[in-house]
Amino acid sequence: MIHLVNLRFSSSPHDFVVPETSQLPVFSDNVLPSMLVHLGIIDLSSATLGLGEMFLDVDADALLQPAASAEETTKSVPKEGPVLTSEQSCALRAAAIYACEVIVSTARGLPITDQNLLWVNSMTLPELDGWLWAGAKDRVDYRRLGRFSLTNTKFF
Repeated sequence: MIHLVNLRFSSSPHDFVVPETSQLPVFSDNVLPSMLVHLGIIDLSSATLGLGEMFLDVDADALLQPAASAEETTKSVPKEGPVLTSEQSCALRAAAIYACEVIVSTARGLPITDQNLLWVNSMTLPELDGWLWAGAKDRVDYRRLGRFSLTNTKFF
């Protein structure tokens, strides 16, 4: 919520202090960890807690290809993914936070000379989070991917 206030009001005049959110971690609910597994960024092949058997339909190579130019415009409800325990959910969410920190740290250290890509060197965790969320929401093939669920939680 704080980050949404920042996004909405940071570029316009107002009579209140807008919180700085660039140092916040990613918002690791069920979408980011699931997307990072599907994209091959989080590898569960040797994971403990039974996570190695989850998300068996991962084809990261296909998902890393450009989106089809004539994708359907009707948005569908994402496919239900595996139901996790609290421990599995916690481990997967923590892995997503760590993976995103590594992505941003790596991006900031890249030797970029192309002026159009200089933004990569100043990428923040909330910006990466927003980009991943946008892809998960807007790209049809990504919307079809299963996202894990955790029953009896109020977090997501």
